[in-house]
Amino acid sequence: MKAEELKKRIEEMEALLKIMEAKYEEMKRDNEILRKAVEDLKRENELLRGEDGGGEAEEKAP
Repeated sequence: MKAEELKKRIEEMEALLKIMEAKYEEMKRDNEILRKAVEDLKRENELLRGEDGGGEAEEKAP
């Protein structure tokens, strides 16, 4: 390959790398949003379990 072709190829690869880095950062943000949503759902589930089953558990306790 000629030097010109190599230079062009390097520029293309650098552009692809920037795109991939941006996509990676976007995925990290999405992952954090999903992680928080899962934690919220877990807390909500625990509250609902406490409301639904809490009274029965207290009645059965000695």
